[in-house]
Amino acid sequence: MFRLKLQLRGTILVCICIFTLLACGTGEIQNFEGISIISEPRVDRINITIYLTDKHGIPLIWNQSIFSPSVGVSTISDADFTTNAKVYSMRNGEKNMKVYDGRLLDVRWGQETNSLDRLLKAEIPRSLIDEDPNRDTTTGVITVEIKTDKQGPFMDTIEKTEIYKN
Repeated sequence: MFRLKLQLRGTILVCICIFTLLACGTGEIQNFEGISIISEPRVDRINITIYLTDKHGIPLIWNQSIFSPSVGVSTISDADFTTNAKVYSMRNGEKNMKVYDGRLLDVRWGQETNSLDRLLKAEIPRSLIDEDPNRDTTTGVITVEIKTDKQGPFMDTIEKTEIYKN
């Protein structure tokens, strides 16, 4: 009986140690060292796709390990990301006036068809983008910054992307 109690205590101690080691990485995504963004203009908003990348700019992929952001003890909610977007109008081919400076809306995990790339989707409603009377094009510059409590900030910029509708 005494030997069984010692074995049980040893097993519990080992389990606690393993759980503690795994919990140290909670809230972190392995190899997450940058972002790459693309924009898709829509009638009422600008959709932003944020690819999570490694230090070489290669997109991270989804997997089923406990280090995946939506599986196991390393779960990272899309709400844990702090985002900021700056949108600038253009004049004479150069960045002109800041027409939006705020957070991205509707941030959520996403996946493209036939792809394992790890990405976030978000949007900027066109109603929040100020009109620049001095602009000479419908295109502009969008800079996005994201971070978590444990990683970041990471930033990327898209130039000459459509921010206004004709």
